[in-house]
Amino acid sequence: MSQNQQPSQNRSVLVGGGVTGSAIVTGDSNTVSVQYQQAALPPPENVNMAAELKALKQALANLQTPDRRKINNALDEAKDELKKPQPDQDEVGKAMERALGYAQRARRLSGALEKMAPRVEKAAA
Repeated sequence: MSQNQQPSQNRSVLVGGGVTGSAIVTGDSNTVSVQYQQAALPPPENVNMAAELKALKQALANLQTPDRRKINNALDEAKDELKKPQPDQDEVGKAMERALGYAQRARRLSGALEKMAPRVEKAAA
């Protein structure tokens, strides 16, 4: 920062290395809290996606949300894609991401998220 600039004028951030698990914030008098847990992913060939998808659907089954149908539709789309001879993993991932996005909107998600974390971690591999 040059001497002519006031601290509040330059909000740019330059990262020279890894920042996984970090919070990068610009501004004045900010307070940040980061809760981060590194997940160890299994090798993709060791993941039974159909079983993980089924378990994820079960974990979300009792979630009270007006988006229930959207969650089920997204998970069903992922299931249908997995049945293809050459499933598109990006499509499966997008469908799961949609389902989880709808689930995140639900009010009673906090306990359900903890149950889902292992399934999501495996599916991410």
